[in-house]
Amino acid sequence: MIQTPVIVTFANQKGGVGKTSLCVTFANYLVMKGVRVVVIDCDFQHSILKCRKADLKHYGEELIPYEVWSHEPNSSEAMITLIEKLHNDPGIDVVLMDSPGSLKADGLVPMFVNSDIIAVPFHYDLVTVPSTASFLMFLDRLRKAVGSRMKARLFIIPNLHDNRVGKRTELLLWDNTRDTFSNYGYVTSKISRRADLQRFSTIAGLDLAQAAVTPVFDKIYDSIFDTLEPLRKVELTGIQLSENLSPKSGKKKYQAADSPVILAGDETEEAEAGDSNNDNQPNQ
Repeated sequence: MIQTPVIVTFANQKGGVGKTSLCVTFANYLVMKGVRVVVIDCDFQHSILKCRKADLKHYGEELIPYEVWSHEPNSSEAMITLIEKLHNDPGIDVVLMDSPGSLKADGLVPMFVNSDIIAVPFHYDLVTVPSTASFLMFLDRLRKAVGSRMKARLFIIPNLHDNRVGKRTELLLWDNTRDTFSNYGYVTSKISRRADLQRFSTIAGLDLAQAAVTPVFDKIYDSIFDTLEPLRKVELTGIQLSENLSPKSGKKKYQAADSPVILAGDETEEAEAGDSNNDNQPNQ
């Protein structure tokens, strides 16, 4: 078991790969396991923070399952101070960090160095694969530069996968990509592109989305706690369990259309910041 608080960072220099939606969905997964979670929104788009504000207006403050903090990763000193603050908080089991789709911020190096797990979502296409490979090589150079201070385990997640896409030559390339990426970390099973994963909420339990990602999240959870059993008993009710509640005597049923969820497609705006150049070198 990794000593708590455990820092899990969702990162890739390529925008639009599903970092933000997976980060929030993993937070909801951990809450179901009785894990005390804090989410740090370090993405310059602040999609998670925007979603939380919309959720509070819709559901109220009494159902908040975890805190969402906003942090601009522009300063390495400020990032180190934040990490020290998190490590000194006995009320936190897991910290989830949503990083920007860029490597240009100075605070990213201490974020990666101090992470226990780095989850790297990507999808198989001729743009994302080379960019993700560049990011993995950056992390590898960083690990060599700082030595034993960087202990992060890498989980590389094929996300937004569509079985209908890909010629035979491309499918062979994807298989080779999986083999190559496995040299840098554990490549998980694929998460299929589906409508349930095009939205996320920081309060509502999107149970259909959870079903799609549970096999991948189980691997990460087990690597942290050495078990799939819940960390502690937790009582969740209503919207915290499912966004589709059964109606109660005249009360409106929660439907997907009623929820102020953020579409995963919004995070493609990360790409506007531009991918980092392939020759990124870790700061020492």
